[in-house]
Amino acid sequence: MLALNHICFPDDEIKRIPLQDLGPSHGLTSGSVKMYQRFFELESVGLHCGDLSEMLGSALSPLLASYPNLRNESGVIYYCRTQTHHGFADENWLRGLVDTYGLEGWDVTSLTMTSCATALAAMRFIQACEEDRPVIILTGEKAFHYNVARLPVGLLGELPTAALFNAGPGKWSLLDSQVRHLPRYFQNPDAMAVEDRRALQKDYLTGLIRFVEDCLSNCADVLHPDFRVLPHNLNLPVTRALLRHFNWDQRCVQGDIHGLGHGYCSDIFVNLSEYEVSQTDQISPGTQLLVLAAGTGVTFATCLLERTDIT
Repeated sequence: MLALNHICFPDDEIKRIPLQDLGPSHGLTSGSVKMYQRFFELESVGLHCGDLSEMLGSALSPLLASYPNLRNESGVIYYCRTQTHHGFADENWLRGLVDTYGLEGWDVTSLTMTSCATALAAMRFIQACEEDRPVIILTGEKAFHYNVARLPVGLLGELPTAALFNAGPGKWSLLDSQVRHLPRYFQNPDAMAVEDRRALQKDYLTGLIRFVEDCLSNCADVLHPDFRVLPHNLNLPVTRALLRHFNWDQRCVQGDIHGLGHGYCSDIFVNLSEYEVSQTDQISPGTQLLVLAAGTGVTFATCLLERTDIT
């Protein structure tokens, strides 16, 4: 069973930029600012001042400070991302980044599903592989251009995280995970044919509801009646419709979507990290979280986590 030991999210290095001050990276007009504020309740987006390597290092460095023995072990790092056109792959930049922090003995790879559900899919993949070495999942991307920083239903932020798994007994255990892909909608909405875009608007919420229903059925034998729901930071109207359908408003642990925006693959780790800090009175051994993410593709993913250690 996959054990989650620790999450590092360097919140103190993230600057929350008001929508009207985002500039060319998100390509917002005064009208679009009002639209995102009114319909999606966005107030600002979290940005990191460093380049990609510096940004990821700001999460990896404190993780290694907390677990210095990782430098003497063999493990694997997955960089979960949605963009395939950045990172200087020809210069082996990810290998160089990891080596800079003393992890020369670790394997490195990047996992891309063109989907913000990639981190949850990676957790499912790692558990299915029965990986017993320590694992670090890195997330976070630069919102350098409006083509990758602006969605019709949300705005993307630069939120680096480093999540450590399998480094001894964990705080959380992965009890169940599910992933579903709707291949018809492989394009971004702006590039879709009109008929596909209309079909997506019709199918998205109903498809998400069916997927969640199937997830609940699959994990019914281990699911506690008082589980909580932790969704991603995207498309707040659809998230609320999903919560209403299942009568989950009181179960929901919503992250700071208003101030940070959507963090590509990082939402699960950002929101879980903040939940651990801000709502300690709600967490005890046996606490369960149903974590939900979705991304272009369309891909839906869930993970059922259970608290195993309160330290």
